[in-house]
Amino acid sequence: MNITKLFSLFSLCAFLTTAPVCVAQDSTETSETTTEKNADKKKKQPASPVVKAVKKMKKVKGRLNEKADYFIYLFSASWCGPCCKEMPEIVEAHKDMKKDGRVDIILMGKDESPAGVKNFIKEFNMKFYAVMASDKNARKVPGFSDPSGIPNCIVVDRYGRVITSGHPGGIIPNWQAVTVDKGIPEPPAEDK
Repeated sequence: MNITKLFSLFSLCAFLTTAPVCVAQDSTETSETTTEKNADKKKKQPASPVVKAVKKMKKVKGRLNEKADYFIYLFSASWCGPCCKEMPEIVEAHKDMKKDGRVDIILMGKDESPAGVKNFIKEFNMKFYAVMASDKNARKVPGFSDPSGIPNCIVVDRYGRVITSGHPGGIIPNWQAVTVDKGIPEPPAEDK
C-alpha cells in the first residue's frame, strides 16, 4: 500500500470517528437551550392568584401544589353520607393528579370545626390541602362560590377562572379532560 492511499484511509477514519462526537455536542447544546427556554417560561409565569388567596385562609392540613395549572375546590364534610361514599375514588384520583403535577385538589371543609375536617382527612387518608369553607377569606378566593349542597366541586385554572362545577362524581373521574387536556392556561389579558 502506498503512502497516498494510507494517508487517505487514515483521514477517512479520523473523519468518521470525530463526526458522531460533533453531532452529540450539537444535540446537547440543543437540549440545554430548550431546557433554558422552558425554565424562562416558568419564571415568567406570574404567581397564581388562587394560591395567593388560598394561602390567606387558615390551613387545616396538607400541602398545596403552588405550581399547579388547575385547582379543584372540593366541598365535602365528614357528616355527609354521599361525600364519604365517593371519597375513596377521589383520594385515588388525587394520587394520579399528584403524579401529573398540573392539578391539585383543595378541600373546602364543610364540617363545623377544623377538628372535624382533620378527622375526616385522617379517616380517608386524604393528602389534599384543606381549609374551612366558612373561613372569612374564602370569598376572596378566585372562582370560589359556596354551593347550596354537598358534595360539590368547582374546577378553576390557576388564575381562578371557572372551568366547570358540579357533583364530583361527574368531574373527578374526568379530571384530565376538564383540566390538563385544555393545555396551560393563558394569563388574563391584563397580566400579559
